[in-house]
Amino acid sequence: MFHVTRSTIALLFALALGACSQPHSLFMDEAARSPGAASQVSVLQADALIIDGRRVHMVDAVTPQPAPDAGCPAEALAARQARLRMTDLAARAHHVDVKTTGALDGYNRANAHIWFDGLDPATILIDEGLAVAPDKQSFNWCGPLSAAFPQAQHLAMLSLTGS
Repeated sequence: MFHVTRSTIALLFALALGACSQPHSLFMDEAARSPGAASQVSVLQADALIIDGRRVHMVDAVTPQPAPDAGCPAEALAARQARLRMTDLAARAHHVDVKTTGALDGYNRANAHIWFDGLDPATILIDEGLAVAPDKQSFNWCGPLSAAFPQAQHLAMLSLTGS
C-alpha cells in the first residue's frame, strides 16, 4: 500500500506548478524577457513596426525598400540589413517611447517618432549608412554612390559581405 504524506503532496504540487510555467527559450535574449521590457515590438521593415499591437511608421529616416518593391538588388540587400539592425535595436530595448504625429502613412500606419531606451533608432540607422535623413530630395538607393556620401562605402560593401 502506498502512503502519501504532506511533504509528498507539496512536492507534487510544486512540480505541477513548475510544469505550467513559461518555458525558457534557447533562442530568446533574456534581456528581452525581463520585466522591465514594457513594450512588445515586431519589426516588419526598418521603418515599419508593430508596437504593442499598433502599426507604426518611423518618420525620422528614409529606409531602403525590400523586394519586390526594391528598385534593384542593392536596395533589397540594404533593406534586409536595415531591418536586421532595427530588429537588434528593438530586441535590446527595455523601454520604448512612441510619439505619433497624428498623421497616417499610405499604408494606414501611424506616423511616429520612436525611441528605444532614450536613443533614436533612426539616427543610429542613418549614422550606420542603413538609412538617410528625410528631406525634400528623394534618395536613389540604386544610383551610383558618390564619395560625397559618407556611408557610401559601407552601403556598397553590403552586397559583398552580406553583413
